[in-house]
Amino acid sequence: MAVTGELVLDWAHSDQKVVARLFAPEQVAGRNEWTCRFEIGEPFDYAAGIHGETSMQALALALSALSVTLYCSEEYRTGTLGIFGEFGGYLSIPAPQVALDEAPYPF
Repeated sequence: MAVTGELVLDWAHSDQKVVARLFAPEQVAGRNEWTCRFEIGEPFDYAAGIHGETSMQALALALSALSVTLYCSEEYRTGTLGIFGEFGGYLSIPAPQVALDEAPYPF
């Protein structure tokens, strides 16, 4: 799988970094369907594959799911997760409508 994008986030009170990766969409063998995988490293240790009818749809949905996972996490809510030394604010990726109560940084 080819990495399409990578985000390196800060972990408060530590030198530890949280790495989130979005991978290039891949067509599901024998089907008119695409999947796009994203991963969030330790301490989240989370991964998911998001499906779409086109590669662009799968990519857009995976970025949205990645964003929701980060902004709606307990780590973000408690100000433990941040970027560039700032915690509890904008993580450099927009939030979809569903997450605007947690992160007012819309797509």
